[in-house]
Amino acid sequence: MDVLSDTLRVLRLSGAVFFTARFASPWGIFSPPAGALAQFLSLSTDCVTPFHVVVEGRCAINLENHQTIELDAGDVIILPHGAAHVMGNDQQTDPMPLGALLPPLTNGAIPEIEIEGPGQVTRFICGFLQCDRQFNPLLRALPDALVISNRDQAARAAPGHGISSGRKRTTVIRSGEWLGATLRQTVEESDHGDPGSVVMLGRLAEILFVEALRRYMRELPPAQPGWLSGVKDPVVGQALALLHANPERDWTVDDLARAAAVSRSTLADRFTLLIGEPPMRYLTRWRMQLAQHLLRQTELTVATVAARVGYASEVAFGHAFKRYVGQPPVLWRLSDS
Repeated sequence: MDVLSDTLRVLRLSGAVFFTARFASPWGIFSPPAGALAQFLSLSTDCVTPFHVVVEGRCAINLENHQTIELDAGDVIILPHGAAHVMGNDQQTDPMPLGALLPPLTNGAIPEIEIEGPGQVTRFICGFLQCDRQFNPLLRALPDALVISNRDQAARAAPGHGISSGRKRTTVIRSGEWLGATLRQTVEESDHGDPGSVVMLGRLAEILFVEALRRYMRELPPAQPGWLSGVKDPVVGQALALLHANPERDWTVDDLARAAAVSRSTLADRFTLLIGEPPMRYLTRWRMQLAQHLLRQTELTVATVAARVGYASEVAFGHAFKRYVGQPPVLWRLSDS
């Protein structure tokens, strides 16, 4: 079982580009936190991950926790937690709110915005990824910012370790040939605006994010707490794969420990250390997320969905679903349609 792919599928990861920009210095813009950005974009979730691709020139990103990250042409920054930030190339310039710059958004075109000035031109592409918020250990495991760069970052941050910043950090990932090609394709699609480019840019954003996740996972130090570390851990990863492959099974910690060839206490302790919660609590939340996916994406009856996620009766499933989501399954399905 590919746990990362399974989780991304159920969480409904999707990407989009919502504007391109050509700014001449001095300039600065303020992007609000995820909830406000989701409202501005009329999204159905507040789980929004903005990203910026610097096409030409250079700029700096100032995050709300006082990190400053410098970007050059060819760099990408992904903000997994949707932090509010100021983007610009002159710290003395008062930033303009993003909403004041953008024209009304439509489904048919990607707006291009400009700021005229006497100085250096910076061009960039701005977009976002969205997914379900309720069950999201994946995003919680990520740093404040992921920077994809083809430059030597050794003086600023070693790949996979990043800039120390209290609770979280900025991590720099070398782009390499594959990511570099995806980035070039993204810029080309944005510049040419051929038919289908809106959809193509969204798919490229998703690919860029998933590959950044995979590279970040490879560089994680052993036993660093977080869901991504759990996925690659030989013991916890085996348990996660079993839970995701057979969520309907009446699992116990003893069952998982036997499958992973470790003691019950070893599995329970290691799982809780890396994932942040015990195995059975994780299973309950994963079952509820999977149930939402099945109710939303299929026409299966509630009783069938209940069986698919490990509940012996529709009544027991209904009570558990209401506790988790706030509505009975039938009402939730109607309200989400």
